Amino acid sequence: MTRVSADERRRLLVQAAIRVMARDGVAQATTRSIVAEADMSLGTFHYCFRSKEELLEQVITTITSHTLAPALEIIEGPGTLEEKLRGGLASYWQHVLDNPDEHRVTYELTQYATRNPALAEVARMQYRTYLDAHTKVIETLGSSAGVTWTVDVAVLARYLTAIVDGLTLLYLNEGDAETAGAAIDLAATQLLGLVTDRPTS
Repeated sequence: MTRVSADERRRLLVQAAIRVMARDGVAQATTRSIVAEADMSLGTFHYCFRSKEELLEQVITTITSHTLAPALEIIEGPGTLEEKLRGGLASYWQHVLDNPDEHRVTYELTQYATRNPALAEVARMQYRTYLDAHTKVIETLGSSAGVTWTVDVAVLARYLTAIVDGLTLLYLNEGDAETAGAAIDLAATQLLGLVTDRPTS
């Protein structure tokens, strides 16, 4: 029998948790339902994770990586500043359209965590992860395109987080992909107005 590493088991458990949450809801994603989905034992779960909180944090990190990694690949690739920025945002938006249930999980997870004192740190960690991701996008875009920003990066990261988070939630509840996508494009236009040429000193 092939031996499965602990890292691989953790990855499989996280993927199973995301499937259970998307299908049944966050509240129904018990450790027993997750290990059943992953076809593993309860003992394996406790070997891989110290707590359910740790698992939920990994769920957040994993879902964020599903959109961050493709966007960074575009931003770090060839093209103009505008092509990189619009391409990165379009990549994120396409993931929302293709995986709406996965994104619903993130909002449900926030509410679930904030209503459970034992999981309050999960919600705080969730938005720190978003801010870190958008900070990386902004900094990578600036360095790869050779520009600086006229607004502090910390402020831009919060602006981008609010725009992306809000428009995603609006689309998931309203269902108007075309208009929400146009609003994402508008955000790109506004961001393009906040750059300046990098000093040549």
